[in-house]
Amino acid sequence: MKSNQFIASTSVHSLLTTLVIASLPTVALAGGKGHKAHEHGTASVNIVGEANTVTIQLESPSEAIYGFEHEAKKPADIKKRDEAVEKLKSNADKMFILDTSLSCKLIEATVNPFVTEAQEAKEDKKHKHKKGTHSEVHATFKFECGKPVAGSEVKFAAKAQFKSLRKLKVQTLSGETQSGSTIVNDAGSAKL
Repeated sequence: MKSNQFIASTSVHSLLTTLVIASLPTVALAGGKGHKAHEHGTASVNIVGEANTVTIQLESPSEAIYGFEHEAKKPADIKKRDEAVEKLKSNADKMFILDTSLSCKLIEATVNPFVTEAQEAKEDKKHKHKKGTHSEVHATFKFECGKPVAGSEVKFAAKAQFKSLRKLKVQTLSGETQSGSTIVNDAGSAKL
């Protein structure tokens, strides 16, 4: 019975974290009414701290992660994209630096390397991708920590890992507290 309760509470935690992250403001792709423009070198970062868990969502122009925005079809482009995706997954703890006293470990990393804005064409009601459309990389990283994360800080080294990633627009949510900040060239931190 206890294992079923753990599974249920884990599922509820995952669902709540997903809903909270989805509700935080993000930098949207260019072109949509009311959306912020896609800005090269600038990524959106949403951080949710809850109990002993930190979930970080990154939305970055593809150009800042692997150097181009078109869909990778040529072998050289596929290799470059795949290497960048692996670097994102294996260096998440170097890009987003959690307080070492918390003993946090990365337990999950998911990356969608090619997200484009779907655009409705008037002559055809289907969603289409316009040639030359900006694309983004979306990634989610989940850290499990040995201590509660409330009150701790997250430092950044995104530019140190991806030199074109110069600015992070950060939104944090921890407990009842929500805040935002802009991190330029890895200078600064965000409080949970």
